[in-house]
Amino acid sequence: MFRAAFRPRMLGLLALTVAFFIGCVIAGLWQWGVAQDNGSKAMTDSIHRPVVSLNQELKPQQTFPSDGSLQPVRFQGHYDPSGQVLVSGRVLHGVTGFWVVTPVVVDGTGARIPVVRGFVPRPADATRPPATPVTVTGALAPGEAPSANNPPPGQLSTVDLAALLTKWGGNIYNGFVFLTAEQPVLTSPGVQPFPPPTPGSSGLSLVNLGYALQWWSFAVFAIFIYFRELRREAHPELRPGAAEADNQAGSAPAIPTTEGSHV
Repeated sequence: MFRAAFRPRMLGLLALTVAFFIGCVIAGLWQWGVAQDNGSKAMTDSIHRPVVSLNQELKPQQTFPSDGSLQPVRFQGHYDPSGQVLVSGRVLHGVTGFWVVTPVVVDGTGARIPVVRGFVPRPADATRPPATPVTVTGALAPGEAPSANNPPPGQLSTVDLAALLTKWGGNIYNGFVFLTAEQPVLTSPGVQPFPPPTPGSSGLSLVNLGYALQWWSFAVFAIFIYFRELRREAHPELRPGAAEADNQAGSAPAIPTTEGSHV
């Protein structure tokens, strides 16, 4: 096989393979860089999106927008303390407790939107706000899936919008809000702020990452092709059709001879 590698055909194939391999690696590295840049930009854009009016992003009974998760929103209305519920199984700083979810009746629509005002370790700590006018700023989030658990009265296992609609009646927004600010401040100090989740991004653009992996797979495949051809060059009997050609040559019919002829 070593001698076969220095035959003119294999030297040419080696040069072509090396050039193709280097090109694929460079193209993959370029796509990897683009993936990092695009992913970082997407994460930054998600974190630093400007605050918009709630009704500009989501209207009552409207389907939650595909790009609306964690969109900062602001709206005016008043809390409905009678509709407050606790969502169990939440963790803050290693402590398991409850989200305090209070509906806000939004001015201009009369529809309610659930607002996660904060976190409490015990239900007794969840004070209710007064029903006075308030301006709420927060991060929008889609509703959570229903749970099969049967929590105590006044509690839920998830932010189940269908269950909240049944409890509250009227119109409801198909989403909820993590409170980041309110004016005036109506939430008591016993309700600890619960920050919105950070964007679930790896900091990479998956599309460009796929392109990078594709280029690198081409590079590996080129190496495979070269060594396959080198092996066939060193062992001609391994080439496709070689065995069949040998069989045909070995089974060629004999030329008939005549011992004599009669006139």
